Amino acid sequence: MLQLGAYVTVIDDIDLLANHFGAEFFLWTRWAGLPGENPSDRLAVLNAPSNNDIDRFELLERRRLGAVDWSLYKVRCRLTMPWRLQDYPFDRHTLLIRIGMANPLLPGIYYAVDKAGTFVDPEFILYDWNISPLRIDVSSLSLRSHLGLSGRSNTVTSSPVVDLSLVIRRRSELALLSTFLGNFLAVGLCVLALIIRTSRDDLILGAIFSAAGNSVFLAQLLPVSALSGFAGQIQIVIYLGIIYVVIADELLDKVFSGSAESVLRILRPMLLPSYVLATVLAMYWIMPANVA
Repeated sequence: MLQLGAYVTVIDDIDLLANHFGAEFFLWTRWAGLPGENPSDRLAVLNAPSNNDIDRFELLERRRLGAVDWSLYKVRCRLTMPWRLQDYPFDRHTLLIRIGMANPLLPGIYYAVDKAGTFVDPEFILYDWNISPLRIDVSSLSLRSHLGLSGRSNTVTSSPVVDLSLVIRRRSELALLSTFLGNFLAVGLCVLALIIRTSRDDLILGAIFSAAGNSVFLAQLLPVSALSGFAGQIQIVIYLGIIYVVIADELLDKVFSGSAESVLRILRPMLLPSYVLATVLAMYWIMPANVA
């Protein structure tokens, strides 16, 4: 049986567009079998695409402790991560580092884990994210292929693996303002356009450019799939609000400009409260369910 433990020192290179993140950690193994049969050097990070000098195990030290072979490795890898960003910027993700044998057909390998000794460096700070304690568990990896071996059916082949998992949650109060600043500015300009009685066109144009600039920024920051969630829905709310203000401006300037002052006195005070109320209700409606 091979026992594994880990000490994570770095989580970095979180790339939402390229679907990956980076990690660096110490990994130790304890092998109680025959020294010549120690499989530690054949371990690999299974969800890390090979990248020359990256994604490899560097053996730092090996000792014989009584009847146990102890090995210490340093691992630096870039891991594939399919981000789910429908709740952005209120999103949370489970980072997974899957360790196992590079050869899935290697028989007779069983794992145990050092839960007490596995954790993240207490001094490590992942800016803009809250991180949970590191977990280590024995799991399994299934292959639905005979891998080209004649005489084998396409049954599921299962091999044991060790999973390191870490939940990260974005500090949404920081990301919300910085990411959607252009949209909030557009709302403010729309409010001003409904308050004042002259020069509304300039404010409406400013709101349009502000919202459009925010849309371009989000398109460069997030994959297209993320815009089907909160990040895209909030933009729809902002653009519908701008359309409402444009229609109100046209009604006040052209349709009702020649009407009796009594009609304008009734209509004008209703525009701003109705815009604010509709915007607030729409924001509440699209808010992700995981927001406390």
